[in-house]
Amino acid sequence: MHLLTTAQQDRLRHLARRSPAFIGMRIVVHDDHVEVVHPEPLELGFESLSATLAGAPTGEWADLVDEHFRRAVVLATADGSDVEGPTDVVLQRTYLRLATSDSGVSEVASYAAEITPGLLQVFAFDRPDSIVVMKDEHVLRHGYDQLYDAGAENLARELPDGYYEADGVYYLQGSDYVGSLVLIVPWVIEAVTAVAEAPHGALVAMPARDQFIFHVIRDRDTAGVLAALDEVGRLAAECHANSAYQLSSRVYWWRPLPAGGLETVGHHNGAGMVTYYSDDFEDLLFTVGLEHGTD
Repeated sequence: MHLLTTAQQDRLRHLARRSPAFIGMRIVVHDDHVEVVHPEPLELGFESLSATLAGAPTGEWADLVDEHFRRAVVLATADGSDVEGPTDVVLQRTYLRLATSDSGVSEVASYAAEITPGLLQVFAFDRPDSIVVMKDEHVLRHGYDQLYDAGAENLARELPDGYYEADGVYYLQGSDYVGSLVLIVPWVIEAVTAVAEAPHGALVAMPARDQFIFHVIRDRDTAGVLAALDEVGRLAAECHANSAYQLSSRVYWWRPLPAGGLETVGHHNGAGMVTYYSDDFEDLLFTVGLEHGTD
């Protein structure tokens, strides 16, 4: 919404929050989009709307906002022709994406897989002004395996061009899909660090939809892993608290195959890490030569 001043952005969000276009819906107004959480998940961006408002008299804003969102809701919910179109076209706009368990996506997407308590993996269909979660009928129509492969490939293109790194902790920020990069974390690790294999896995955090943090666990790195755990936790807590696109404030251990998956290992409470290691993570710490304790 760079076309609008800070005061104008605030007014746009206020008008969106009280718009009659959302009567009967439960919404959350974020910095640059409206998230519909009920009756079905939907995201409606502000980009084209802010461009319209930038050239309009302020007295017309309320009507313009209402009309924009009425039209957007109708297009996103009633006209599903684009999601139901030819599979080869749909695949080009399909992404793997994280959703929170309390977002209501499971009501329309029973295929959604829980990758860790509180977080689901879904298929997102990317439109110019909105992102919609694919419903069960869409997945049945186009095929789960095809959608998964295309979603992973398209997600890989969302890797930011740049990143911040300090003492082996990598912080990535970019599009609304960057937090979902954890779903293809082996590829991300190799692309960013040139490490082809990570047998001990990595510490990861997805504080917000547009942010991803990770640290590859290495052999004989006593100080490094413990310091990274604290730093990843601190960053995750800070980014989560300050974001309008929250996912999770926790730190996870990503485990490579054959075990696979994400396991919660702790969170930062402002004073330090509160940890809750599993036996497997305890064993890992011994394996890489750590002396450690749990809180």
